[in-house]
Amino acid sequence: MVPALLFAGSAAFAQTDQWYFYQKQDGVEVYYAVRINRDEARVSWKCVNANSEARSCSIGAGQDKVYRCSKDGSPLGLTNSLGERATVPSNDQYVFPSDFACRGLGATTVEPFGVRISVED
Repeated sequence: MVPALLFAGSAAFAQTDQWYFYQKQDGVEVYYAVRINRDEARVSWKCVNANSEARSCSIGAGQDKVYRCSKDGSPLGLTNSLGERATVPSNDQYVFPSDFACRGLGATTVEPFGVRISVED
């Protein structure tokens, strides 16, 4: 199970936000960070490519990203967000723009729920 995260603050991610490891595939490590705002959460993903050649990194792998929403330990349900893909240069990283999750649910924690990852040459 992936740890649930709770942050307070604005929707813009600062470089000091904490990233949590999600998965490693074909030399690419995938991380995510969550920020809880008043009535929504923002989730950002990044791919770190340790290969000597560029890799295509897909968050969702052709499907939606799914997030589990909770409030004070009680489940509120799941929300979906469109998957995304980017080419990551060799020995570099790519940070995807943050997207919305759990909008209007009053969630205090949000976690990825079975989000598929795909890395290709």
